[in-house]
Amino acid sequence: MGRHAAASNRAAEEFERMVRPHLPALHAYVLRHTGGDETATEQVLDETLSRAAREPRRDLGVRPWLLLTARTVLRGGNRRATMPPAAVVAAMRELAPADRELIVRTYYGGASLAELAAGRGVPIARIKSDLFFAMRAVRAVLDQQVPK
Repeated sequence: MGRHAAASNRAAEEFERMVRPHLPALHAYVLRHTGGDETATEQVLDETLSRAAREPRRDLGVRPWLLLTARTVLRGGNRRATMPPAAVVAAMRELAPADRELIVRTYYGGASLAELAAGRGVPIARIKSDLFFAMRAVRAVLDQQVPK
């Protein structure tokens, strides 16, 4: 076994040792937030642990870091994976034309924030703000379509 593989194995073992005591609480938290759906819970836990392993947070304790990561997955990542494309299209149709254009050019067209700012003659901060509010509008429409 090479040094890189050995270091990788040690890191994986350390990660497992660090999160193991918190897994029951994490499972209970996610299960509550998925309405008791065990399949959805397992999917969220898998994504949570994958993200946590890739993006360690040194400024938080282990449990808050895992719960924050799970909350992020529950709020955003999981919804995108399960939202039917027709619902997203319908939500986009309900947006103001400028918001819809901004989202399409950014997420589907691959335009950078700098390109959009230059094209509109505004600072990048304005594009970030507009994009934040456009995405919030899409989430609000999608949240109305998804049963609680």
